[in-house]
Amino acid sequence: MKKRNYLIAIITGIIVGIITVIGQKYLSGNLNFLVNSASMWLIPTFFIPYFLKTDSKDSIIISMTILIFCVLGYYIFEAIIHSHTFEFSTSVILWLLCAIAGGIVFGLGANYSRTKNDKLKLLSMNLLPAVFLSEPLYKLINISAYSNVILDIIVQIIIGLILYGIINFKESHKLKNILSCIFLTVLGILGFFTLSALSKIL
Repeated sequence: MKKRNYLIAIITGIIVGIITVIGQKYLSGNLNFLVNSASMWLIPTFFIPYFLKTDSKDSIIISMTILIFCVLGYYIFEAIIHSHTFEFSTSVILWLLCAIAGGIVFGLGANYSRTKNDKLKLLSMNLLPAVFLSEPLYKLINISAYSNVILDIIVQIIIGLILYGIINFKESHKLKNILSCIFLTVLGILGFFTLSALSKIL
């Protein structure tokens, strides 16, 4: 069973990475954010271990595996279609480190979304909508650099709000749910600032 789960994770990661490269080549304008958004890679990273109902350790491994192979699939396929040599550049290493960190967070999130601990469950359930909200809000804070993608930002915020409504459903209006999402969104914004700073250093 575990081997099958890991195989699913590897195949998913490779496919998502390849689709990202293809999307960047052929999608333009207002649809480009669909393949240039870090949030999109986190959808399978969260839902696959969630629906496989794995324990916390396996959830983390599966999530990390998906993201690691998203990165490898992306950079290797990008090298192939642009006819250049693949190498472990600082960008690849940075994104692999992000894949490990993201895999831990979203793997645990997928697992704890099924826990009976209300606080952990609430935080875990709101991870995904928070990411979809934090990325466009980060861009709004740095609007001078993203003024050409304002429609993308609006669409991402709408997707984040829809995800929040779907996941929290009848409890969407409750203060604890709203505060949980706001808290995670703020953390996400700080995360994007950190990632931006690291990418400039490296």
